[in-house]
Amino acid sequence: MQPSFDISLADKYFHITPNGCEHPVFSVPAAQLLKPDIMKDLLSRGRDMLKGLGLDIAVSFTGLAFFGIPAAVHTYMWQYDHVLDLSLGNLTVQLETHDDHAHLVLKIDEVRWKPLPETGRDEAIITELTGLFLHTVTPVVEAAASCAGFKPDLIWNQFGARMISVNDYVARHAPNEALKEKYMHDRALLLALAPDMFNRRKNPYVHTPRYIESPYKAEEKLIVRSSCCMWYRKENGVKCYTCPILNETQREEMKCKIREKSGHSA
Repeated sequence: MQPSFDISLADKYFHITPNGCEHPVFSVPAAQLLKPDIMKDLLSRGRDMLKGLGLDIAVSFTGLAFFGIPAAVHTYMWQYDHVLDLSLGNLTVQLETHDDHAHLVLKIDEVRWKPLPETGRDEAIITELTGLFLHTVTPVVEAAASCAGFKPDLIWNQFGARMISVNDYVARHAPNEALKEKYMHDRALLLALAPDMFNRRKNPYVHTPRYIESPYKAEEKLIVRSSCCMWYRKENGVKCYTCPILNETQREEMKCKIREKSGHSA
């Protein structure tokens, strides 16, 4: 019998869920995305749903959905000492649209878990992550980028800061110090993966974070993204406050506008 674990965080933060969308406007087995015509269809639909100016925003949109796969698997290995099967053959890709935004949802076809061994746990984690990148994440990242004529770096370069955000969240919410240390140990295994898992010269998770003052609460810090998410590449789009391509003058102006709108002084 398969164990029962709470995987609601994967749904809440990464739109990975066994329930899928209630009314998907597009649905295809994830493995089909490796076919250029299917990937092009997904990207074109994504661009139109996002009111994008080009396919770059759709490539980012798709790639970041697949960022959630290793992030979720890595978290559950730490939390439950089990591996959730989020392989390409066990996922269905769906698009759903709301009034002002769209989601790419990864539907888990069958919730399956594999226990990590007590002896050789580190080696097992590395093996699981290696297979996940070689056979699921990296092929889709490369297929999306190639289909639209971009380098995979458009996607990979975003992974560093986003994973640090996940790390920061776990550090704040770990039940105790021992589990926090366990997570940091498992995180080191992810950072130590060879670059060829990603067909790159550098592991994209290795990133030195830069934090800036929050425009909402001066005492809080926000991490600057490691690469632009292309969200501004849409009709009436604007860059995020944490976008790395904003210069300091632009960011300061944006902070002042945000605070003025929210009734806070700079």
